[in-house]
Amino acid sequence: MGSMDLREWLAVLEKQGAGVRRIAAVVDWDREIGAIARRVLAKKGPALLFEHIKGYERGRCTRLLTGGLGNRGRMALALGFPPDTSNAELVQYVMKKNREVVPPRIVSGGPVKDIILRGAEIDQTEFPVPRWHYLEGGRYIHTFSGIVTRDPDSRVMNVGIYRGMIGKKNTTPFLLIKGGQHWGQHFLKYSARGEPMPVACVIGWDPIMPFL
Repeated sequence: MGSMDLREWLAVLEKQGAGVRRIAAVVDWDREIGAIARRVLAKKGPALLFEHIKGYERGRCTRLLTGGLGNRGRMALALGFPPDTSNAELVQYVMKKNREVVPPRIVSGGPVKDIILRGAEIDQTEFPVPRWHYLEGGRYIHTFSGIVTRDPDSRVMNVGIYRGMIGKKNTTPFLLIKGGQHWGQHFLKYSARGEPMPVACVIGWDPIMPFL
């Protein structure tokens, strides 16, 4: 299994022919994208790359991918296997890899550092974040992201998937269960110290990471 970013993953899907479909029609971020994505996932269809989103024809971000791991074949591809690999083979491989320890490597830079915004420059609404369903209270930007925190005592890090919604342009309300989630346990420790908890939110990471 090689490491990929989102651009590389798109290239892999494109080579598969039916792995991803580009949607050229104009679609609305408000419920329409969510409805289309749900219908396609229910039919085990391709990943969808929406290229023309209402109100986001120009700007910092104009496209959105859904269903990248929407079926077993795409999960197999993300793990470096042919799409027709059996469930048993995939499970055995993942169990084996999860027992391996990979030492961290600290690097000085990378594409993640190409554009850095701070303070008043931050505006999450520059991204075409959908309102996925009519019953939801807002636009959920974190549905498959990696949320990274560190235990202030042991220094052990945790990466979890926790839903987060755009609040204001620079705030993101999350579901955080104190003590019931790993980052909730971290939060309790920071609160007891009277310190804010540092959090990193990773979007566009290696596509197989949410599965692992």
